[in-house]
Amino acid sequence: MDVVVWIGWALVALLGVLWSLVWFLISGWVSTLLQVALFIAAIHVFKYGWRQAPAEMLRNTRTLGSFLWSWLRARDPKPHHPTTRAVVRIVRVKEFGDVNISTLLSLLMLSGLALLSRL
Repeated sequence: MDVVVWIGWALVALLGVLWSLVWFLISGWVSTLLQVALFIAAIHVFKYGWRQAPAEMLRNTRTLGSFLWSWLRARDPKPHHPTTRAVVRIVRVKEFGDVNISTLLSLLMLSGLALLSRL
């Protein structure tokens, strides 16, 4: 009987750890979505008044929901012409002396650090 209790305790402990991990992973999203919902609700209350705000929020939610549902059901359009040719773009090979923004920002940071080290 002690073995069954020990196995049950281990399963409950494992489920507790898994539940804590899942809650930790989604809690940021849940909190963020709740804050956004409260912000939108506050805007509706200020715009329409506290009596009309729930009806307006429901109407807007249905509109957004139907848009998202249509977006999820949408399919990629099929090409009208089966003999469509792909566009080929020629990519120039990077040569010595070509500088991009990342390189410029890195050099700017290094020069700033060098100036700070002299102070």
